[in-house]
Order: sequence, then structure tokens, then C-alpha cells
Amino acid sequence: MICFIYGTDHYRCREQLKALKNQFIHKRDQSGGLNVIALDVATFDFDQFRQELLTVPFLGEKKMIVVKNILSQKKKYEPIDKFIKGREFDNALVFMDLLINEKKSWPKGDFFNYLKRQKFVWHFDLMNNFELEKWIKQNYADNNTNINQQAAKELSLRVGNDLQAMETEIKKLSAYKNGKTINADDVRLIVRAKFDENIFNLIDAIALKNKNQATKLLADQLNSGQSPLMILTMIIRQFRIIIQLKDGPSTGLKLHPFVIKKATQQEKNFSWPTLKTIYSDLLELEKSLKTSSRDPELLFDLFILKNC
Repeated sequence: MICFIYGTDHYRCREQLKALKNQFIHKRDQSGGLNVIALDVATFDFDQFRQELLTVPFLGEKKMIVVKNILSQKKKYEPIDKFIKGREFDNALVFMDLLINEKKSWPKGDFFNYLKRQKFVWHFDLMNNFELEKWIKQNYADNNTNINQQAAKELSLRVGNDLQAMETEIKKLSAYKNGKTINADDVRLIVRAKFDENIFNLIDAIALKNKNQATKLLADQLNSGQSPLMILTMIIRQFRIIIQLKDGPSTGLKLHPFVIKKATQQEKNFSWPTLKTIYSDLLELEKSLKTSSRDPELLFDLFILKNC
């Protein structure tokens, strides 16, 4: 069995993969997950792939081999393409590919088309406003909470397509209302806008090399009660949008007009090398926040010192 999960909506793609893994472990893997093998393009080795696919599982009926983001490198997926076509194998094979820039196209070729023709295929792209509002209402229903249409619209505008953050806000609002219907005023009270003006000002300060202003704005965000990871997520999201706009026009970007307007203005203030350096540093900062015991404000200050 071959499964294929792909799209620009990383949250829903990962949730689908999680659901497949849980179902597989429950039905096929008595070892409790030892037979789920994850292979990523960064460390992919074809010989290991072939061995995992053809060898018998440990304390289970089957193995599940998950191959992530292989379509980004033709030299690595070509051997897979030749190996699996026309071959029968007992183990389950799952491919998941995430497109980082929604304006980029999927690779043209037989392998991508072959995966799309499989029986089990899930394609998740970023949702438009109508689809997002529908998704919000469905998720509230799943949490036994009612939300009216205006509240769903307000929530979609404030959080946007970041479904990981959206899930967090849904839980917060559900707890706040305790079974009562959520309205737009509740959303305005509880949910901070993802396009927070302080974040835009922070990015402007970085562009202008204004170290003091950038440090103050970050301190204000931390002192406001926002979690360091949420602040970082907002910064990374805005720089990702800037990079997308640097790469071409905003046509097709499913974002709030205010966000696009601000990012279009900011894009002019950064060169490609600068954006590459900043984005790399942001990812390192994210890793440090998740794994280090150092003070988050210190980590943010070090980022500002380097990039201002």
C-alpha cells in the first residue's frame, strides 16, 4: 500500500500523517510504534529505504515507512521511483511532501503523477477565508462548542492560516465560554491579532538597524504575557511572507490584505542575502527556545544584536 500526503497547509498534512500512524499502530503494530520508520530527505539513504521496505517487521504485522519531502531532490527520488513501480511489497509506504512557498509548483514528472494516482491520497492547500471559517466552525463542533458566523470570521482574520495557532485559540475560547456560544466580542477580547502592529514595527526596526528600538519592542511583547515561541512564530511567519513577496507578486497568496500591504512595504528594505541570514538565525533561535534553558529574552537580544 502506498499513501501520498502533500500540500502547502503543513498543519493539516501533519495531522493526516499523525492519524495514519495512530491507525497503523493500533491495528498493525503490536510493538507500539517500533515498526514506524521515518526517513527524511536530509538524511535519506536508498539502501536503508530498500532494506526497511523489504524486511519483516518486529512484533507486528507490517512496517510503515514514512518518506518526507523527497520530491524536492530528484536524485534521491529517482531510485525510489524505479524500485517501487511494478513491485509488490507487504509493508506500508507513506510519502509526505510539504511545499514551503505556495507560489512554487510541484515537480513535473512521472513520479509525482504516479503518487497522485494512488488510492490513498490527501492534498491540503492553504484555505481561503470561506474554507477557513468552515474549518473553524467544524473544529468548534468537534470540541462541543458553538461559535456564530461573525465570531468565525473575526477569528479567521486575526489568526489566519496558522492552524497550529488556531487550534490553541479554539481551546482558549472554549475554556473561556464553558459551553456557551462564542461571539465576535469574545474573539476580540481573548485573541490577539496575528498581524500585531508591534511585530511589524519590530521588523521595520531590524531593517533600519535600530537595535534599541528592536530590543524595546521585543521586551514589550515578552512583558505583555505572550509566550516566547508565539512571538517567534509571528516573526518567522512575517519574514516568510516577505520572502515569498521578494520572489514574486502577491497574486495567489491567501492572506489578509493588511498583512500583504505591510509585507510589500517591508520587502523593499531587505536584500536576498540579508533575508537568508535572518531566516536561518530565526530557525536557530526557535531550536534554542525549544531545547535550551537560557533566558528567552537573552536569546532574543542575541538575535537582535547579530542582525541590527
